[in-house]
Amino acid sequence: MARPLKQGLNYFPLDVDIDQDDKTQLVEAIHGNTGFYVLIKLLMKIYKEGYYYPWTESEQLLFSKRVNVDINTTQAIINDCIKYGVFSSRMHNEHQILTSKGIQDRFFEACKRRKSIDIIKEYLLSDVSELVNVNIYSKNVDINPQAEEVNEYISTQSKGKETKEKENIKKPKKNRHLDAVFLTTDEYKRLVDDYTAFVVDSKIEDLDNYIGSTGKKYKDHNKTLRGWLKRDHPVTTTVKAAAEKPKEFVLNMNAGEG
Repeated sequence: MARPLKQGLNYFPLDVDIDQDDKTQLVEAIHGNTGFYVLIKLLMKIYKEGYYYPWTESEQLLFSKRVNVDINTTQAIINDCIKYGVFSSRMHNEHQILTSKGIQDRFFEACKRRKSIDIIKEYLLSDVSELVNVNIYSKNVDINPQAEEVNEYISTQSKGKETKEKENIKKPKKNRHLDAVFLTTDEYKRLVDDYTAFVVDSKIEDLDNYIGSTGKKYKDHNKTLRGWLKRDHPVTTTVKAAAEKPKEFVLNMNAGEG
C-alpha cells in the first residue's frame, strides 16, 4: 500500500494554563508528572497524525516504548484521560481512537487555509459546516490513492487486499464535471437517458456556477441535479421537448429556477 500523505500539523496551540484545567489536574493528581508528560506527548502524536490517533494494542505498545513509560502505566493514564473527558469515551469505545471536540476544533482551525482536508465522518465531533475545503468520507470506503490516510488503519487491521478491491467495486468512482460537480458514469448516463445530454449538461453548468459563486456544498450532486430537473419539467415531457427545441427548452427551464 502506498504511504499516506501527511495530514498532521507541524505545530499545535497549547494553552499556557493547560495544567490548570480540571480534567488535566485530575489526571495529574492521580499519576503525577508522569501523567502530565504522557498526556502532552500523546497530544503531540495526535496532532502530528491529524485529528485523532488509533488506540489499539499495537499503538499502545509503540507509544509506550517511544515515551519510555511502562505499558501498564501508560494504559492507566489514558484510561483516566478517557474517564475524565480529556478524550471522547464514545470515540474510544466505538472506534478505538483517541480524539475530542477540542482537539478537532484546534486542528481544523489550523487547517483552514489548506486546499483540502480529508475527514472520516464517523470520527467527526467538531462542526465543519463553515469550512469549504473539507472532503468527508465513510471509514469503510476506500478513496483515491492521494487520500489513503482516511482508512489506513482500518485496511491494515481488518481488511485485506481482496476486501479493498470489493469495496472499490461497491463504491463507483465519481467523475468531475466542470470544476465542482461529481457524478458516477452510471448517474450521468441515467440523467442523459431521462433528460438528454444537452439539457443535463446545461443543468450541470448551472450547478457548477452556483457552487462556485456561493460556496454551498451538496452531499449528492446526482440527487440535486435530478431534483432541479424534475422540478422544472417531468421526465415524460423533457426528452421530447428538448429534442424538438433544445435551446428554447433550456431557457424556459432556467427561467423557472428560484
